[in-house]
Amino acid sequence: MKNIRLFFSLGVVLFSFSTLLGSDKLNMFIDYNRFLDKNKNTILLLDYQIPYENLAFLATNNGYFAELNVKVKITEADSVFLEHEINDIIGVKNKADTGNRQKSYLNRLSFTLHKPLYTIQFSALDINSQKNFFYEFPIETLPPSSLLSDVELNSEVRPDTSQYLVKFKRNNVLYHSEPSILFNKSTNDYIYLYLEIYNWNSTSESCLLNLSLEKDSLVVMDEYIDFQPGPGSESINLKIPLKDLNPGFYNGTIVLQSAERTEERNIEFAVIEEKEEEFFLFANPDEEYELMRIFLGNKIPSDWGKMNQDTKRRYITQFWRDMAFSTNRSVQSIMDLVQKRIDYANRNFTHFKQGWTSDMGRIYIRNGPPDDIQRDTSSDESRFVRKDYQIWKYASGKKPVYMFIDIQMNGNYRLIYVENDDLEASNPDWMRYVGSDFDTSKLDN
Repeated sequence: MKNIRLFFSLGVVLFSFSTLLGSDKLNMFIDYNRFLDKNKNTILLLDYQIPYENLAFLATNNGYFAELNVKVKITEADSVFLEHEINDIIGVKNKADTGNRQKSYLNRLSFTLHKPLYTIQFSALDINSQKNFFYEFPIETLPPSSLLSDVELNSEVRPDTSQYLVKFKRNNVLYHSEPSILFNKSTNDYIYLYLEIYNWNSTSESCLLNLSLEKDSLVVMDEYIDFQPGPGSESINLKIPLKDLNPGFYNGTIVLQSAERTEERNIEFAVIEEKEEEFFLFANPDEEYELMRIFLGNKIPSDWGKMNQDTKRRYITQFWRDMAFSTNRSVQSIMDLVQKRIDYANRNFTHFKQGWTSDMGRIYIRNGPPDDIQRDTSSDESRFVRKDYQIWKYASGKKPVYMFIDIQMNGNYRLIYVENDDLEASNPDWMRYVGSDFDTSKLDN
């Protein structure tokens, strides 16, 4: 009964859920995997996933929120074994994410089953849109003598000690399951397979594990692993490189062969190649990195140099989405505004290097045109010849103040004093540039 996943993925890829279920139906995916605990009971992990574009989000002061009511009813013969109900509150910061079909909400429910056969009734209701989803299916528990668990398909496996997706972690490692069984080559490098092998008799004999994969009845992958399982249960992690697979549907098997027994599990998934919409101002991501530093300061990733180009682009795209949310603008609107400021900086502050990378350009791009500019010349009391300086003042926000001085007398003004801006720092010796008799009241705002 693991073909439940194929039913839903076919609905999306071939003729869409809106056609399959109707406009009043909620488009979502569910999947389950079965494992054995130390008492040989079946642990059922029931995962469900909903693309953000299929949920109805309402705007609040703190972002955008959707609410999902989920009910699970498990029956055995004619008796109700268990009923479970939860309300999921789903929040996003950026309005653009509310219509994103590549981002989704993911949750997991866990149940312990004892009898051989059950019937699962799963229903979900989008509170805001009143769209609903219902599916009923039988499920068999794993025999206590099983050698293999089901095979869990994941789009990401990485160490993670945060509170993000805590239900999907094993020993501080995040296993991001994909109930949709849709894997995008543009955003994922591998399909990660997780399964468990059970050696309750603690035999020391060697075993052979075979992973084979087919597309259109042609074998595209066939690998063997020879290993010796430890006593009890043992975790197995396998990877399928997506770069080697063409878009389409795949069927596979995992076969465990021991001296006396053979056990098999089937897998199925679809590979797609769909690029997420990207936002950027510079063709070179490293230039965009310098632009992001203007707004993020030390919050910029320190491992940028180790990221590949696709990862950098995804980070940049998310940066612009966050900028749009924090300024209550559309992504295109905030990008157009920053581009105009870059153009202005390049026209007015370029001296030996592009104006947007200068001190004045950095402040102008972050804050826009100052509300007040004072221009003057340093006094004879400074340690240097008289130099031109400018004081920029802003009336909004924290009312920051900046002083720039033309140190080399070539038009390239350098920032020497700042107030009320945590992303900038003053030169400790700034007074020596303007003279000991400088009237500090000029910096009042």
